[in-house]
Amino acid sequence: MEDVTDLAGGSVGGESGADRRTGGDRELVERARQGDTEAFGELIGKHRSRARGWAERMTGDPHMADDIVQDALIRAFLHMGSLADTSRFLPWLHRIVRNQANMRLRRGGPHRREKPFASFGTGDGGDRVDWGDLDSVLRHLARTAADEAANDRDPAESLLRKETYETIHALLHCLSEKERGIFQAYFFRQLSPEQIADLYRMTTGSIYTYIHRSRKKLRQEHIRVSLGLSPVRKGGDGLVRHNVLALPEWPAHRSTKTTFMDGIARLLDAIGDRRETAELMGVSLFAFRMKISDRSTFADGIYMFDWKEAFTATMREFGYRAAVLCGQLADSPAPLLGAVERFPVVLPVEESVLPFIRKHLDRGKPLLYFDTSTARPYVHEWSVLYGYDDDRRIVYLTDPAFPEGKTMSYDDVIDNPIRFLAAVEGDPHDRDGTAGTREREADRRRRADRTVRLAVRFAKQGCEYVPMTNYLRYTSGLAAYDRWIGHLRGRHTEPNRYGLGQLAMVYADARRQAADYLRGAPFEGEAMRLTLLASEAYEQAAEALGKLSGAMPFVRTSERLEPDARERCAVHVEQARAFEAAAVGYLEKAIESMGEGITG
Repeated sequence: MEDVTDLAGGSVGGESGADRRTGGDRELVERARQGDTEAFGELIGKHRSRARGWAERMTGDPHMADDIVQDALIRAFLHMGSLADTSRFLPWLHRIVRNQANMRLRRGGPHRREKPFASFGTGDGGDRVDWGDLDSVLRHLARTAADEAANDRDPAESLLRKETYETIHALLHCLSEKERGIFQAYFFRQLSPEQIADLYRMTTGSIYTYIHRSRKKLRQEHIRVSLGLSPVRKGGDGLVRHNVLALPEWPAHRSTKTTFMDGIARLLDAIGDRRETAELMGVSLFAFRMKISDRSTFADGIYMFDWKEAFTATMREFGYRAAVLCGQLADSPAPLLGAVERFPVVLPVEESVLPFIRKHLDRGKPLLYFDTSTARPYVHEWSVLYGYDDDRRIVYLTDPAFPEGKTMSYDDVIDNPIRFLAAVEGDPHDRDGTAGTREREADRRRRADRTVRLAVRFAKQGCEYVPMTNYLRYTSGLAAYDRWIGHLRGRHTEPNRYGLGQLAMVYADARRQAADYLRGAPFEGEAMRLTLLASEAYEQAAEALGKLSGAMPFVRTSERLEPDARERCAVHVEQARAFEAAAVGYLEKAIESMGEGITG
């Protein structure tokens, strides 16, 4: 039995190692063998660092190790069906990594690690090769690959070379004409970036940018070709399409600073379901949420919830189905790790994203998209993606900082380190009025009853969603106010000025939405009176947070807060907490007056 040593020096190939480490992989391996890409992504996440350690020990070169692991994982994905014993996944993966490393190390010559095409030579005869012409080089490489494969004593090496040569046309044709020309000059003609800059009348820095971009595109194209995915080709085949939906006008009074819910409201509005934003904020509980980082006044607490479940539950509450595509990019640092750490690991290939976008837009339905390249003062926010253009390779989307919207390249969408796209499916149960008035009122009463009970529970007990990453900790509910005040008054904590501005802006707006929602709650008698009192208290909490927002506007700044300013901010937060605590007390009494009521 083959014995494989992991990074910690333990055995993973023997019986005890298999029981300890590969036993937990069996279900994932079995699912991956059936074509489950999410299961394969989990396997990558668990074992990529171990595979890289194997490769680096074999080669002594960390850069070469990265390439070897990338190729090994692609081959593992393509050949998962050949793994008969699911308990032997790690030894099987180690064998693939070892074979890939040996193939790389057997390549001789002065350019062993990155061999330029000009160093291949023209062979023993045959047609002349113009090494300054790209197509001539490609034809030569493809032609000689078959001959070398027939004579090579190492079948694995010859197969690798043959596969590489035969796919090189597809790889290079993913570049634009200018990128291709610069790539050809640099790699085939061996010109320096300075010489190429003179040739194209560009700066040397721009040439380096083109080369870097070309490498990135070629790497993505290599993944696509290796996985057997065909890119959409331009021209003559009817596949070049564009579709830009006309979003209804979105007035300021309907918007909310919680962009997750603002996007959902716009998705529903686009398909003719025009609901009040306060209703959506209330029923989804975002009007009542508050979460503050335990480390400082960072704004990341705003995003710490289960995105997929929140979208799905909100859609379900209003009679829709949800379609969600999510993931975190392999080998790419993901912001907001605590929120996306449960997302599957995904590869940066177009075919895993663009069909989802086209499908829903072609049905007349925009998508909720998490944008990590929003304009200042934002860092990342949810936007509405409402159009695509295959010819220009761009999508159209909203941006909180740009009322007119913006465009983004396909490459930027694919390279987004956080993949989150969500769409509405189906029609609401009663949008066409088939449900009777009494039924609809009963449904509104049920939602309101559920909302106030969950709002009280959240205030008292906090949020159930907790990040798995140890160093990420947050405080939620009424206790979040105490944490916030502690950051402002604490001697050993430096409040984050930028995050403070965003927290104040978002939570002030949320409390206004809470007040609006409760004013329209369909209760009666004492329950209605108490709910209106709670609404007034939330309004006052919103005013206190609004004063904080006015004193500390949401701008990109790293300025430090002086002690006096910190204390003034703490007073505003303290006032807001007192009003919200009173609001929660009124809601508790309203629930008591309703008795057990309807809690479904």
